[in-house]
Amino acid sequence: MHLRYVSKFPFIAAVMCAAASVSLGACGGTDPVGDDVVAAGEAQELTGESAEALTCPASVPLIDIRKSLIVTKETDPNVLLEFPLSFVLQRLIDSVGSDQAPLELYQRWWDTQNDAQNAVFQDADAIHCDDVTDSNGVAQLNGFPYTCPRAEGALASSDPFNPAGDDFMEPVALVNRFDLAPEDGSHCGEYRIIYAKKSGETNIFDRNFIIFEGQLPNPNPECGVAACLPVAEFWANLSTLTETQRATALEGFYFFGLPGFAPVIQASNFMVGTGQIRTNQFMGFPWVLREFKLDVGTDSVDSSTRLFVEPVTVKDNPFAPLFSTTFDPNDPRGGVFQSSFLDAIDGLVPLGDEENDISLGTLPNPDFFNSGESKVDTSNDYKEHLTGNTAFILDIEGALAPILQARSLPPGMVTAENVADRATTQSCAGCHQLSSGDNLGGLHVWPANSTQSNAPNAFVHVDELGQISAPLQWKFLPHRAQVLESFIEEKSCEAACSSTAESAVAADASADALLDGAEQVPTLGGATTH
Repeated sequence: MHLRYVSKFPFIAAVMCAAASVSLGACGGTDPVGDDVVAAGEAQELTGESAEALTCPASVPLIDIRKSLIVTKETDPNVLLEFPLSFVLQRLIDSVGSDQAPLELYQRWWDTQNDAQNAVFQDADAIHCDDVTDSNGVAQLNGFPYTCPRAEGALASSDPFNPAGDDFMEPVALVNRFDLAPEDGSHCGEYRIIYAKKSGETNIFDRNFIIFEGQLPNPNPECGVAACLPVAEFWANLSTLTETQRATALEGFYFFGLPGFAPVIQASNFMVGTGQIRTNQFMGFPWVLREFKLDVGTDSVDSSTRLFVEPVTVKDNPFAPLFSTTFDPNDPRGGVFQSSFLDAIDGLVPLGDEENDISLGTLPNPDFFNSGESKVDTSNDYKEHLTGNTAFILDIEGALAPILQARSLPPGMVTAENVADRATTQSCAGCHQLSSGDNLGGLHVWPANSTQSNAPNAFVHVDELGQISAPLQWKFLPHRAQVLESFIEEKSCEAACSSTAESAVAADASADALLDGAEQVPTLGGATTH
C-alpha cells in the first residue's frame, strides 16, 4: 500500500463497507475506525443511510449529477488532488509486477505518435506509428490510414508530473459510467479519470486530454447485472457526502475496490476485452481522438515484465470511406460493411425521442471496420461519404421502411442521409463536434455544444478547468442519473444470488463475449459510448 494512504485506509474501509452493505452484507472484522472519533461517527452515519435501503424498493438518495455522475476540478478540486497521474501509472505498473518507472511508461506511450526515424526510443520494444505501412509507405492501423507522425510525439520527451510545467497532465474529472454496464452483467460499467495538459488553459493550440476508462469486472457474473448493485449504490451515496468524504471514498473505489470488487486502477481493466485509454489530441492538425490498450510483455534486454501502451482502433468509428463508392474495390471490407450496416439501422432509429438510445451496438463485428483515429473534419462525416452512393442509399431506404412503420413514423421522416448522420453521432468526432445541433430526422436532434469557438468548454465535454459541456450537463448526465436510480430501485427488490459454482465458467463466457470484435451486448443506458 502506498504510504500516503496508510493513515486514511481505516476510514476508506469503513466507507466502502457502508456503501456496499445492502447487497453484500455487513463487513466483518473489528471496528476499522475505533481510534478516530470523527471518522467513526461519519462511517456510522453512512452505514445507517445504507441500512435504509434494505426496504424494497430501496430509498435512493437525491442524486446530484456533479457528485454521483461526474466529479470535477471545478466543483471538487480537493478530490481531484488525490489522483495524480504518476500514482495512477505506478498502480498500473505494480498490478502486473513490473519495475518500470511511470515516466518511462508515459514517454514510451507518446513515442507511439512518432515515426521510427524521429522516435525518442529506438530499442526493440519501442512502438511507432509507422510500424505497419501499405505498399506506398503510408502508416496503417487495422488496414486503414493512420496519421503519422503527430505533434503529440513531442510528449515522449516531456515531464507530465511537474505541476509548474506546460506539459503537466492534471486530473480534471472522475466519471461514473455505470450506464455502460451490459444488461447481461458481463461487467459493471466503466469508471474514468480525465487528465488535461496544463498548457491548454491558455493556449488553444497546445491542448491534450487523456481518459482512463477502466472496465470494472463483475465478481459474480452468474448473478447477472444484479451483482453490480453495490457499485450503483456507492455512486448514488456520494451525493450525500462532503467533499472530504467523497475524496476518501473515491480513492478507495479506484485504488482498492469495494468489498468483493477489484479496484478500477489495475492493468487488467484496460486490456483487450475490457476497458481502454482514449486521447483527445489538439497539439496538431487535424484534431484527432485515438484509443489505446494496455498489454503485458517482457523487456527485450533483461526479460523482465513490462507494461505496454498500444494504439488500437477507435470503437464505434467505422472508416468513413466505407460509406462511399470510392473505397478500394480490392478490399472486401467495403461490400461487407455496406451489407452489415443495414443490420445496425434498427439501433440507430430507436423508439421515442431520446438521443441517448441511438446506438451502433448492433453493427456486426464492428472492430473489423473501425479506424485507428477519429478525425474532427469532414473526412469523418459519414453523410459526406454516403453522398453519391446511390445503390447504398437505396439499400438503406429499403431497410428503413419497415423500421419507420414499426415506430409509427411516416415514410421519409428519417432518410438514408439522416441514418448516416446518426452513425456519425456515435463516433468520437461526431459526439464532440461534427454532430453538434444536427437534425437527425424523425424525433431526434443531437444536442448542440457551445457555438462560441473560444468558449472554455467548446469541443470537449470536460475542459482544463473541469467545466462540462452543454450536452453533458443537459442531455447525457441526467439520462445516466435516471439509469442509476432506476437500477437501484429495481434490483434492490430482487432475491440475493449466493451461488458461485458457475462463477469461473460464466466469467470465461463473459470474457469471450466481450472481445472487441464481437457484437456488443445492449447496455443499461442504451448507448455504448456517449
